[in-house]
Parts: sequence; C-alpha cells; structure tokens
Amino acid sequence: MYLEFDNVSFSYSKTLALAGVSFGIEKGEIVGLIGANGAGKTTTILDIIRYLQPQSGKISIDGINVAEIKNENFAVSYIADSPVFYDELTLLEHLHFLKALYPGNGLSIEGLIEKLELREHLSKVPSALSKGTKQKLMIALALLRNYELLIADEPFTGLDPKQISVFKQILKDCKNEKKAVLISTHLLDMAEGICDRYIMLSQGRVIACGSKSQIINTRSLGNDSTLEQVYLSLIEREG
Repeated sequence: MYLEFDNVSFSYSKTLALAGVSFGIEKGEIVGLIGANGAGKTTTILDIIRYLQPQSGKISIDGINVAEIKNENFAVSYIADSPVFYDELTLLEHLHFLKALYPGNGLSIEGLIEKLELREHLSKVPSALSKGTKQKLMIALALLRNYELLIADEPFTGLDPKQISVFKQILKDCKNEKKAVLISTHLLDMAEGICDRYIMLSQGRVIACGSKSQIINTRSLGNDSTLEQVYLSLIEREG
C-alpha cells in the first residue's frame, strides 16, 4: 500500500478521536473517508500531514514512517476544509508563488486558470473572492505542488454543480496519473460514483472498508442501497 495506517490511535486530552485505525490506499485509486461530524475524519488527515502525531500505531507512505520523511520528500498535497491565503497577494500572485516553489510540476498556470474558470478573478485578493472561488484557488494551489498523494477535506463545499463536475474530473485525472487520492466528506452523494473504495468511520473507529459492493456483500445489506443508506445501517448496527 502507498499510504498505510497500522493500528493508529489519537486522543485530544481525554477525548478519544481515533481508536486502532488501520487501512491502506494504493496509487491509482480514489478513496472516500466517510463519516459524520466528529467521526475522526479530520484527525485522520491531520495525522497523515503530520500536523498531529499519533500516540500509538504507525502511518507510513511508500513503506516509510511519515515522521521520518524529510519535508522536501513529503509528496503529499492537501486541500484544507478552511482556505488559508496570503491576504496581500492576488489570486494570480498566489499561483505564481506556488509555481516558483515547485518548478518541476508539469501543470501550467494558464491551464489551471482555464479549467477552473479563474480568469476574471486574477487581480483580486482573497477577501474579494466568493467562497466557491476561494475553494477553486485552494484546489489550484494543491495541484501545483509536487505530490503522489492528494488529500481533500470536504472539497465540495462552496462549489456549484458545474464546479463539482470539473473537480471530479480533476480527481479522475489524478487517478489516471497513478496518484493516490483521499477525499474526506460527509456528503455521501458526492462521494458515490467517484470513489473506488470507502473507509467508513464512526466514533474514531473503522466500521467498514472496501468498495460499496464489497461492504454491502460482507454486511448483508440491500444491493440497491445508496451509500448513505449503507453508512446509516452500519451506524445503527454499531449502536
């Protein structure tokens, strides 16, 4: 597995956020990290990007403990759920700044501007951007990095249906380029149809892992169940 969680646990003070979480993600697949608010999705991501450090267990990328990977070799790009920008830089200046940091990235700024329909906003500073445009800028900045694993935390927030379609195609392109993609979302209808597999969390524990059909078959659920129905059924069984 390219990304692997091995019995990872994490607590905030006395509050258990992750309890013995184990899963893996291969390159060339899109995996949905599914769960209600407070299920442990964001904590899982923050452990991957090394903002937090697990109290027990191991997280590895390409067989190496993430804690031992040098920053310059940490090939992870992250689309946060809350945009973070430089207040004084315009949208275009943000793009050029990231491109200068990662000159080896093959994507062109012009191509991203066209794909994400950013042209009319190039001279605007972040405070003048709509929520959806801020999200598109976050996506563009993430794609300009050198990465093998793309992580997106609630990436569909603020995007209109057309923008969601564009972003889904971007994720499919990443998959076709043999990148690993992890999407964290509570919008299960958005995840369904784009993800190859799902990691379902509840109260900091993995309650199911696999494709939708695999989860349905192993848990004896209805074949015509939606992803939301599958998740809610599993939550109910967990009690």
